[in-house]
Amino acid sequence: MGGSMLDRPSSQTVDHTMAVSRSLLARYALLAASLVVLGLFLLFADQTFNGYRLQLVTLIAINAIIAVSLALTSGFTGVFSLGQIGFYAIGAYVGALLTIPPQWKGDDFLPGLPGWLAGVDLTGWHPQIALFVACVAGGGVAAAVAAIVGAPLMRLSGHYVAVATMGFLIIVNSVLINWAEVTRGARGMNQIPGSTNIWVAFAWALVTLYVVLRIRFSAHGRAMIASRENVIAARAAGVAVLQTRLLAFVVGAFFTGVAGALLAHQLGTITPRAFYFTQTFNVIIMVVLGGMGSATGAVAGAIFITLAPDQLRGVEDGFTLGPISVGDNFGLSQIILAVVFVLVMIFRPNGLFGDRELALRWPRRGRRGTVEPPPPLARRNDSETGGRAGEPG
Repeated sequence: MGGSMLDRPSSQTVDHTMAVSRSLLARYALLAASLVVLGLFLLFADQTFNGYRLQLVTLIAINAIIAVSLALTSGFTGVFSLGQIGFYAIGAYVGALLTIPPQWKGDDFLPGLPGWLAGVDLTGWHPQIALFVACVAGGGVAAAVAAIVGAPLMRLSGHYVAVATMGFLIIVNSVLINWAEVTRGARGMNQIPGSTNIWVAFAWALVTLYVVLRIRFSAHGRAMIASRENVIAARAAGVAVLQTRLLAFVVGAFFTGVAGALLAHQLGTITPRAFYFTQTFNVIIMVVLGGMGSATGAVAGAIFITLAPDQLRGVEDGFTLGPISVGDNFGLSQIILAVVFVLVMIFRPNGLFGDRELALRWPRRGRRGTVEPPPPLARRNDSETGGRAGEPG
């Protein structure tokens, strides 16, 4: 009889199950409501914003993809990479070479382009399908390069890997400038179809955020954070540090390459200057501002860094604040942003989010779709168990 009593769920277990179920429903509702609000905003923006504002909103999504990718590569693993924009450039140029019309890929313009690539013609395809192919190809080539480059680099730590990845960025930039037969050098590439819109950009941003959050809360993500906190302890616990870092490096490179292809098909023209130190530091600021260990924080940082310079541009034309009148001051907006960054680093040294995530990730359930039960009670009454606590009835 005691055994049958044990088989019955306790009131605490039932209450816990109901509480977890309510929590899951609330989080499903919050996630659905967030997606609906985002969809309504994009619909409103698509119908009412002018061309400049649409480009700005699209750029927010592209920057969010890069920032989240860098958060995965550097924030989760502790491997500080300065070469992320190199994958951004690779994705942009690979995607552009696929979708540029064949007449602009001939010997008169790109004499060093392989014949099979020069003959690729996606002009007859639906623009969004061609863009999808360009994004996947750009991301795939960037990921392949990351796997080759990362195999030796991910063995390094600290400032050594930062310098090494910066060297990779310099190499990519030098290739883009000097391999003029394929990249047109410093003149850049044009005639790229402008098929990127806010719907495609935000769809890729959501996919990136979803994948990174799934990794973050998986066994791989826990291994990344363990290696970030203490490499020696992680290795002693059986974590394959090199493989864990390489996974983050390759996945981050893939989505960064996708962002590059999206940017190329947003602007229609790309040059090597767009993929160098200025953009590198901008993306690093996005991630540091939001929180190195937070993917949703990286999104918040991307939104702020993309919008703030545009919103503060009017300050440079002069303003009046009470008795204080300030005339034209070129560069004042950058000074204001710098002061904001300094204040954030003083009062929030781990960024706005730190290692925390917004509670918008897909709710998790226990194994095989069941709700995880509470931990067993330390002691139970004899009337419940038919014997002393810890002994079978």
